[in-house]
Amino acid sequence: MRNVFKKRLILLLAGLLVIVVIAGLITRYHLGQKQAHLEQLEKIAEDAQSTFEPVLPNKKVSFPQDFTVHPTYEQEVWRFIATVKDEQGNPYLVQWFLFRIAMSEIQGVSWESPQIYTSQAIVTTPNQIFLDQRFARGGIGLVGIRQRPYQLSIDNWSIRSFSEQPIPGRISVFTDQFKVNLTTELIRPYVPLGQNGYQVTHDLASRALYGYTAPYIRTFGVITVGNKNIKVAGQASFSQIWGTDILGKGQSGYSHMLFRLQDGRVLSLVKSRHQDEVQPYSFGNLYTPDGQHVALTNEDVEIRSVGTTTLSNGKILPLQWVINVPKYNIHLTAHSNRYDQWANLSIPSWSGRIQTNGNIKAEGYLQLVGY
Repeated sequence: MRNVFKKRLILLLAGLLVIVVIAGLITRYHLGQKQAHLEQLEKIAEDAQSTFEPVLPNKKVSFPQDFTVHPTYEQEVWRFIATVKDEQGNPYLVQWFLFRIAMSEIQGVSWESPQIYTSQAIVTTPNQIFLDQRFARGGIGLVGIRQRPYQLSIDNWSIRSFSEQPIPGRISVFTDQFKVNLTTELIRPYVPLGQNGYQVTHDLASRALYGYTAPYIRTFGVITVGNKNIKVAGQASFSQIWGTDILGKGQSGYSHMLFRLQDGRVLSLVKSRHQDEVQPYSFGNLYTPDGQHVALTNEDVEIRSVGTTTLSNGKILPLQWVINVPKYNIHLTAHSNRYDQWANLSIPSWSGRIQTNGNIKAEGYLQLVGY
């Protein structure tokens, strides 16, 4: 009797083992099918994200058609930079940036929109720096552009005009710490960057973007810090750039400089930094008061840092520079005596006014990203 029971128990255990093995094989098969399906979906997503519209030299930037969002390109940036003074001559700096990045080239509506936005507002007073930021997804009414009349906005920050172009108009930024309410007037026409709006950002790496700028803007209005209203006036620039892979794989950051020369010219330069063995590349534009400009390549300009400065937060930054544009007789050195201008926001950067010396007087601005 005991032997019969033992045999039945062995048969039962053997049956259970067979069931477990079969179940394991079935589960493994389905998991394999699921993994293959997931890999296929990931590949489809990668293929979709790799099919953003390319930046090609045969396309021109035109107005007012390009005063809008370009969602078929991966990235887009709007910049407003104002160097102003109060009634006592004290300097202030107002910066407003809006960044767009598309997570996919597939266009969706409402919460399915792949467009993600972040915006930064920075106000630098003679003694302090104030900053704030906003985030939004496209397609749900919190961010975007209206063309007639023009309105670029995110939350309660906006650039508005009564026409189909950004300037002339008003820029408004409201935060808990500070407010900006400036009127803008266009002194000279909008200028496409580079060649008809096609700006090469690295010739060897075959990188470029589209864009335009308004380097000659008069601005005035009120900056509010706490309960104090400060009347200011000065000059500003507004620009918009867009493209696919603007920074580029392997690019670690850039230095952007803007100089308003005593003779009325405006010099805008960018020096990009790269990883691996890719050499830095410099490019820019030289604008003239008659509304013309010259595109500058790496061969036209020399931009090099002279030493570094260590901030209180440990960041090591190049805040002293030598700038030479021999063909147009521009030779400058630039530096900042004020180090406390690091903005630890979604896209960290250092930005501020810089002092210059050289063969021509100039007012300078510097922004460092990727340090």
